Amino acid sequence: MMRTIIGALSLALLAVILLACAFPGLFTNYEPNAINFAEKFSQPNRIHLMGTDELGRDLFTRLLFGGRVTIGSSLVIAGGSTLIAAIWAAVSAYLGGIWDELMTRIVDILMIIPALLFALLLISILEPGMRSLVIALAIVRWPGYARILRGQVYSLLSAEYLVAAKALGAKPVHIIRRHIMPNITMLIITLFGLSFASGILSISSLSFLGFGVQLPHPEWGAMINAARPFLQTRPYLMIFPGLAIIVTVLLANLSLRLLEPS
Repeated sequence: MMRTIIGALSLALLAVILLACAFPGLFTNYEPNAINFAEKFSQPNRIHLMGTDELGRDLFTRLLFGGRVTIGSSLVIAGGSTLIAAIWAAVSAYLGGIWDELMTRIVDILMIIPALLFALLLISILEPGMRSLVIALAIVRWPGYARILRGQVYSLLSAEYLVAAKALGAKPVHIIRRHIMPNITMLIITLFGLSFASGILSISSLSFLGFGVQLPHPEWGAMINAARPFLQTRPYLMIFPGLAIIVTVLLANLSLRLLEPS
C-alpha cells in the first residue's frame, strides 16, 4: 500500500514538473534569454523566485525552459531506444537460428564499446549540439535493453497460444504485433522509465561538458557549467539546476514503484 502511495505521489509531482517545463509561459512572464544588467545577481526574492544570473536573466524562467530541453530530449531518447530494442528483440528471438545468432552478436559487439566514449565519438562526427546528443545516446542505449527484452521474448515462444497461432498459419508480423509485443509491454514501460531517468543524467553530464545545448540557450547541465565561476559567491546559480536534476530523476525512479507487483 505504501509503495503504491509513494509511486502515485511521485508520478503526480513528476507530471507537474513535466507540465511546467512543457508550458513555461503559464508559470513565468520572463524570457529565458532576456538580459537586464540592472538586476544581475539578484538574490531569490518574490519577483525572481530563484534570483538572477550574471546577465540579469531570471533563473526560474531559464530553469523551466532548460527543463523542456533536458526532459524533452530524454523522452525522445527513452522512446527511441526502447522502441528499437523491442522490435530488435522480438524479431531476433522469433526468427531464431542463424538470424538470432547474428543479431545477438551485433548487440554483443555494441555492448562491448564503452557507451560514453561511443557517444562522444558520434557527437564529434555529427557536430556538437542537442540533436547529435540525442541521436548518440539513443544509439548507445538500445543494445542493453534489446538483450533484456530478447530473454523475455524467448520465455514467451513456448507459450501455448503462440504455438497455436503458428499452427493456424499466422504470419510472423501478426504474431509479433498481436501476441509478443503486448506481453512485453510492462517490461518496455519499465525500461522506458529507467531510460528516461538515466537519460536526464546523461544529457546533463554531456551538456555540462559542452556537447549539448550551446550558450545562451538554457539546459540544466549547461546552466551548472555556466555557474561554476560563481560557486563561492552565488551558489544558488548551481544549486537550483542541480536540485532540478536530482528531484526529477528521483521522482521518475520512484514512479516505477507503481509497476512493481504487489
